[in-house]
Amino acid sequence: MVFQSEPLSVKTVGEAFALKIALCDDEIRQLQQVEALLEEYHSARPGGEWAVSSFSSGMSLLEHLQARGAFDVYLLDVIMPGIDGIELGVSIRELDQGGHIVYLTSSPDFAVDSYRARASDYLLKPVEEERLFQALDEIARRLDRERRDFVTVKTRDGFLRLPLRTIVCGELVRRCVHYHLSDGSMIEGMSLRGSFQDAVKPLLEDSRFVLCAASFFANLSFVERIGSDGLQLADGRTLPLSRGLRTGVTGRWMDHYLGGEG
Repeated sequence: MVFQSEPLSVKTVGEAFALKIALCDDEIRQLQQVEALLEEYHSARPGGEWAVSSFSSGMSLLEHLQARGAFDVYLLDVIMPGIDGIELGVSIRELDQGGHIVYLTSSPDFAVDSYRARASDYLLKPVEEERLFQALDEIARRLDRERRDFVTVKTRDGFLRLPLRTIVCGELVRRCVHYHLSDGSMIEGMSLRGSFQDAVKPLLEDSRFVLCAASFFANLSFVERIGSDGLQLADGRTLPLSRGLRTGVTGRWMDHYLGGEG
């Protein structure tokens, strides 16, 4: 049987996903049981937006991950034909360093092996509602903390979570966003399908970051001066500042420093 990279099913709640879950099990009945538990979990915690994508093989999940992007949570069966759950977790780690992996299995024999994939939890089947809900609650709390301080960037080598405090500025170069970091390095994102503004929207939702021109953004913590030539950064770099954005950016910069954030 050949599995496609598309999931067997995708169930979504809300337009913007606050939590993206991948569920992988070769037994359809097991998939359906865990899907039902996830629906109960969401019903008990209304208001959170999310998407659940179900896969019947590890290969189909990996193909989807490479083509469509990372998930926040991976709920993986361990014993599967082809690529088993442990190897699947290790392969996921090569593409996504920060996603949370939870193993669901009928055997405790693989608990030690799960550390190879840096699993967040290891639950025995039949999965107990209380244990699954506790695991998801803990992951949700950790994700909430992480999202306030990190941004996920897709690169040719996989997905990176960049600490916001290390991002100095960014620019669009040949349809790719270049993220310049405080250690002098640069991270090149993958070629954009949408607009530059959409790509950096998660950053701009943080008060430290501003769009200073059509293809440039800056971290206000690294801005030393705003002049007629643009934004002067601490590393000597000068970024352009559009006339229409000047008043707003200047006000944000003053608020940033007067508020003690700079």
